[in-house]
Parts: sequence; C-alpha cells; structure tokens
Amino acid sequence: MPNQRNFRSESSRGSHWRRAATSARDDIVFAGRTAAGPSLDDSADRTGLLGTAIRFAASLLNLVPFSRVVAGPKAVIVLLVLAVTLCLGTLIYVQHANSVIVDRDMDAAVSLSEIAARFDHEDGNLYRLMVDEAASGPSAGGEHRLGRISARIDRISADLAAQQQAMSPHDRARAANVVVELAKYREAVDVVSSMLEIDFATSVGMLRPFRANADHVLTAIKGIAASGITDAHRHAEEAAWRTRLLVALVTTAMLIVAALSYAWLALAATRGTQLRAEIIRRGVAEQEALLLARTDALTGLVNRRVFVGDIERAVGAALASDSKLSVILTDLDSFKDANDTHGHAAGDTVLKVVAHRLRVVFGANSTIARLGGDEFAILLPQDQEHSDVMALAHQASVALHEPLVWRGNMIKVGASIGVSRFPEDGSEPDDLLHAADIAMYEAKRDRIRRVCLFAPAMELDRLERRRMEQELCDGIVRGEIRPFYQPIMRFSDGQLYGFEVLARWYHPRLGLLTPDRFVRIAETTGQITEMTKSVLRQACIDLSHMPDHLRMAVNISPMQLEEPNLAETLIGIIRDAHVIPSRIEIEITEDAVMDDVVAAERVLDTFRRSGISIALDDFGTGYSSLSHLRRFKFDKIKIDQSFVRSMHESVESEKLIDAIVALAVNFGMEVTAEGIEDAQTASLLAQRGCTQGQGYFFGKPTAFAQAAALVTRGEREAA
Repeated sequence: MPNQRNFRSESSRGSHWRRAATSARDDIVFAGRTAAGPSLDDSADRTGLLGTAIRFAASLLNLVPFSRVVAGPKAVIVLLVLAVTLCLGTLIYVQHANSVIVDRDMDAAVSLSEIAARFDHEDGNLYRLMVDEAASGPSAGGEHRLGRISARIDRISADLAAQQQAMSPHDRARAANVVVELAKYREAVDVVSSMLEIDFATSVGMLRPFRANADHVLTAIKGIAASGITDAHRHAEEAAWRTRLLVALVTTAMLIVAALSYAWLALAATRGTQLRAEIIRRGVAEQEALLLARTDALTGLVNRRVFVGDIERAVGAALASDSKLSVILTDLDSFKDANDTHGHAAGDTVLKVVAHRLRVVFGANSTIARLGGDEFAILLPQDQEHSDVMALAHQASVALHEPLVWRGNMIKVGASIGVSRFPEDGSEPDDLLHAADIAMYEAKRDRIRRVCLFAPAMELDRLERRRMEQELCDGIVRGEIRPFYQPIMRFSDGQLYGFEVLARWYHPRLGLLTPDRFVRIAETTGQITEMTKSVLRQACIDLSHMPDHLRMAVNISPMQLEEPNLAETLIGIIRDAHVIPSRIEIEITEDAVMDDVVAAERVLDTFRRSGISIALDDFGTGYSSLSHLRRFKFDKIKIDQSFVRSMHESVESEKLIDAIVALAVNFGMEVTAEGIEDAQTASLLAQRGCTQGQGYFFGKPTAFAQAAALVTRGEREAA
C-alpha cells in the first residue's frame, strides 16, 4: 500500500504539472495578447485587418491621379491619410509577427509540458503494474498492459524528437539526451518486467535505479518545458517592448507628419491669401491694360483702334437712320520745333493742352482721339450740319493757334485741319480717314486757309504726286534729271564769269519740267541728295570741257545740311571728275544756316578747306544776322531777284540793295544780283557796286550745248 500511495502521489504530481503548464500558458498568452496584440487563434482576424488597411491605402492611391501633380491642401490631406494608414498597417503587421513568435514558443512549451505529464502518467502506470505483478504474480492481462505502456512511451519519445526543431540550440541538445534516456528507459522496462517473473525481491531492488532514471527523464523534460516557458515570457516581454517602441515611433512619425501638414496648410493658406491678392492685383492690372488698350495714356483720349471702331458703328447708325457724319483730322504745326527747343516735357504739356482745347470746342457728344504723335481726329455725330462742322473746325484752328505758357516760356504751335464727310467722301473708316488726311495736307500746303474740306480733285492731286514720286526715283536712276546752265556775267569787263547749275527733268510723260515741279518732291521723299549728286556729276563733266577760268555755282538744299558726310561726298564727285574745287561755288539760303547753325558751320568749313567758295543765296528774304555773316565767312552774297525787280518802283528796295552792297564790301565779299531783265537794271546795279549779274537779260537756263556755244561766242568777241 505504501507503494500504491507513492504511485498516487506521482500521478497527482503529473496532474499538477499539467495544470501549472496550462495556467502558465494562459498567463503568457494573455500577456502576449495584452502586449503584442491578438493571439495565434485570431490570426485570421489580424490578416483581415491588415488586408483591409492595405486595400484602403490602395484605394486612396487610386484616387490620387499621379499622372499629374497634386498640389494644395487636398494633397496634404491625402498624404496625411496615407502616412497614418501605412503606420497603422506597419503596427498591425509587427503585432502579428510578435504574436506568431510568442504563440510558437508557447505551443512548444505546452507540448513539452504535455509530454512531461504523459511520461509521468505512463511511468506511474508502469510502476503500479510492476508492483501488482510483483505482489500478486503474473496476471493474464499484464503482458498486454505492459505492451501498451511501452508503445505510449515510444510515442512520447517520438513526439519529443519532433519538438526539437522548435527549441533553442541548448534545449535541442537537452531534448536529444532525453530521447536517449527514454530509449534506455524503454529497455529497462523490458528487463525489469522479465525479472519480476524470477524473483520479487531482486526485482524490487532493480526498481530503485529504474525509478531514479525515470525521475531523471521527467526532470529533464520538465526543465526543457520550463525553459520554453521562460523563452516565451522573454519573447513576450521583448515583443511588448518592440510594440511600445514601434508605437512611439509611429506616434512620433504621425506627429511629424501632422506638424508638416499643419505647416504646409499654413503655407497654403498664406499662399492662398497671396494668390487672392495677386488675382485682385491682376484684375486691376487687366482693367488698366484694357483702359490703356483703348485710350492714350498721355491725353486720356481714345486711340486709333477704338476710334476706327467708333467710326464703323457711327457709319452703321448713319446708314440705318439715313443721316450724315463728319471726320476731322488735325495735325500740329511746329510741334517738333517746340519739342526740340523746350524738351519732351513741354511737348507732353502741349499735347495735353491741345486735347483739352479740342474737348472744349467739340463738346462731349463728339469722339476725340489721338492717332499718334501730334495727330488728332474728331468724329462728329449725325446731328451736325455741314456749315456747323466747318465752323467748329475753324474754331478749333483758332483755339489751337493760341500760344500757351510753360515754365515762363511762350510756346506757339499751329494746326492744319482736314474734314471729310459721310457718305460723300467714303463709307468705310479708312476711306473717311484717308480723305480727311488728304484735306489736312492740302491745308498744310495752303498756309492761309488752315482748314480744308476734302474734294475729289485733292485725291487726284495726291495720286499724281505719288506717281511723280515714283517717276522721280526712276528718273534719277535713268539720268532724266539734267543740268541746265544760266550765265553769270562780270560787271567789271562784261565778260562771262560762269554759270549757275539749275536742274531740269526730261519727263517722259510731261516733257521738260522746271525745279518748282519736282525739287519739293525730292526733298520730302529723301531723294534730294541722290538728285544733287547726279546733277553735280554731269555738271563737273561739262565743266571740264569749258575754259579753266569759268566757275560753276551749285545749289544745296537746307535739308541736305543735316545729312552726314554730305560735303565729303560732293567733294569726292568733283575730284573724281578731275575738276579743281576752286572752280565750284556752293550756294545755300539763309534759312539753311538758321535751322542748325553748328551743322551748317561744320559742312561749310569742310567745303571751304577743299577750296570751294560759299555764296549766300536769296539774301534779304530770310533771318540771317550780321553775326552769321561774320561767323560763316561767306565769299559772296546774292541779292534776291525780288529786290532787283522792284528797285525802279521802290525806294526801299533801292536802299536795301545799297545797304547789302555796302555790307558785302565791308566784309570783303562779292555781290551777285539776280533777276536782271534789262540793260538799265544791269547798268544801275553795276554802278551801285555789284560785282556780277544774273538774269534773263544775260541768258536763260540752257542745256550744255547752248551754254558751250555761249562760251565760244564770248571768247570770239573777247578776241
């Protein structure tokens, strides 16, 4: 019975071990769930949560069109949600991994505990069987019971060997030793069982080492199980710390992302405010640009584009109501002089004053525009009669001719005004502006009228002028502009002094034209210098065939003095023709030297250094002063023909001629009188001190052949 009590104690000991292992497993599993998340039994739920998080993140990615850049607060929110989702997904995954590790350790520990309990149970059964067999003798079912116990012990050994893969290296070595001990235990079972049949006392003596071996095996299995439980506790604690660290990192990351998101949203809000301010600014700028696109910034008047549109609408309204309208074009006279003399600030002031005066004259019912530069246009409504329009135009002319004061300076500009009418002068805006422009230039040519109403004949004159401009260009190239020569006689001996070169145009359509028909066209179109070079080149060739004592006078236009290298170019032509420069005389008018004194002085000095003499033409009709005569050092003065022709009827002309001659003598200059048409005038001028004479009395301008004949005849008479 004591042996039976011992067996029961051993059996109860195995039951207690199984309960302790199960309780430890539950505690560790609970701790693992608390610290590391769901247990292994909830792996399907964990996988579902992780998949849901991943699918949610994927759905957010699908919502974001990465084919284009996402900007603004929406992008920040999307990125924040993505970051939170990824952090949560990572946390769930790590918790799942920790739970798998802890559950694996716990499963191994529980399995070892169960193996220990099973071995303890089988060992107790074996011990009780042996005691019963020893006490009562072999029984009929004893051998069968022993075989089942031996088979279960073999399974325990196999299960322990299978658990080795889940153990640590140290526990794996211990388990291998236990497996060996179990094999020995199995062999001892057979030995002890066979000894029981021989001698009970001997068998009882063998049971003591057998029991010691069994206790050793049981202790080893329990130690391995305890080690597994310790590992499970350690892994659970490590998993808990990893989870805490991960939570801290995730929390820190989320805080950083939230801070960055807040900073970005704050920046976006600031940028939004700036964008709204920029939109407002651009709106104002667009309004200003629209205003500038419609108006002139200086005067506030509408510009050409708007004015043309207003004419189109006014023409449409006039056609619908069978009424009329008028277009007035105004161009300022002497504006460039005022601008150059007083500066651009003064010019701007003049334009503003002109705009104000036009508003006063034409009123609010009209449309006034600045077309550009110093050109203005006015559109008068349908209720204006023709006489009223012309009266307003004359009133505007009077107002614009009134001087204005700028910084103590009196500035005076005039205006040339042209008027066109609808429908008489055109039905399109361009036609009406073109007609008014023609009338305006007609007013410029006719300084007396100042205001001119368009007439169809003006268009014909304009077309003819355009045609003449082109024909003049072609005529210069073809050599149609030829020099004619008017003789200049010397009063001292009545001999030929030389010739003045006068241009004539052999026009293929109009015949022989005098300079008054084409010189003005050449000046306004910029062809005057080319024409001068062509005429001078031919005149030098002709002069080379004349006696060396004869001189030749060539006229220079005032506009040509503004051209660079004019003197050098003409001197080059003279030398290329092998003509001595001292045989050439350059004639300029008083107005030419008055326009730009410095430029005129430079050009004349260049001519004088080459040996060419300088004559002041048409003296007495301009504004030259005694200081100019002294400064430019003219070699000759030519008295204008208007004084010569009126000297017989006008005492003032006679006195003026005497004064000019006396002035020339005092300055050491020669005097040539122009416009002599009879012998009496020639004699009178010679008596008064003129050195040369020129006019129809001595000969009209002729071609080179007649001039050469005159030279020949003069030489024969002198001989």
